[in-house]
Amino acid sequence: MTTLISTEGVPLYVKIREVLRTEIINGNLKRGQKIPSEDELAARYGVSRMTVRQGILDLIDEGLLYRRQGLGTFVAFPHIERDHTRLTNFFESARQKGIQVAQKILDVQVVPARRKIAEALDIPVGEAVIHICALRYANYVAVTLHDSYIPEKLFTPILSENLEDTSLWDLMEKYGYRVKRAIQKLEAREAGPEIARLIGIDPAAPILYKERKIYAEDGTPVEFTFCYNRGDLYSLTVAMER
Repeated sequence: MTTLISTEGVPLYVKIREVLRTEIINGNLKRGQKIPSEDELAARYGVSRMTVRQGILDLIDEGLLYRRQGLGTFVAFPHIERDHTRLTNFFESARQKGIQVAQKILDVQVVPARRKIAEALDIPVGEAVIHICALRYANYVAVTLHDSYIPEKLFTPILSENLEDTSLWDLMEKYGYRVKRAIQKLEAREAGPEIARLIGIDPAAPILYKERKIYAEDGTPVEFTFCYNRGDLYSLTVAMER
């Protein structure tokens, strides 16, 4: 492990903090890996346990480390923070923060619209919609299950597109419908067995569940989506004024 910096006047806890930060940035401490205990670090660097703890707490506050009760302290996975004051997609938000993103398409098929989807898209119940189910990854970790429905009559050519490497909104614009506005509902839920299996988390783990209606510039409803986001890796920001 990296040695302590020798700069005069720098508090010991800051030196411990920066050693751990360097180990994380350099990849010597991997995402999800347990770091040495406070006692081990204190003995290694000849400092008190309280000094080590203060350095660790700083990194927990920054989101670089997290604690699991009874198990220890671990290197955190990158957090996807969505700014919901602007309408952006998953890929735009993640790439702006330097996060490597990808998606795996689990299912693409034309299905009849059930009532909730039909009402959201302003089409008759049973009319054809394209169902696109995708598992989305941030830095190779599954973070979101994205379950999307779009009107088949508007977007039939999308069925022949490469959906894994292209944003759905970009494809919509290609076919004449530029995304402009969204209305969404957010809830905290337990993952449940099926979502947990797909994302790779415990069934009782928290998720941020989202339903979202997307409208084109001319007001046409173009997408209705159910999103299931890992609660430990996903957060949102909303600006408010009074």
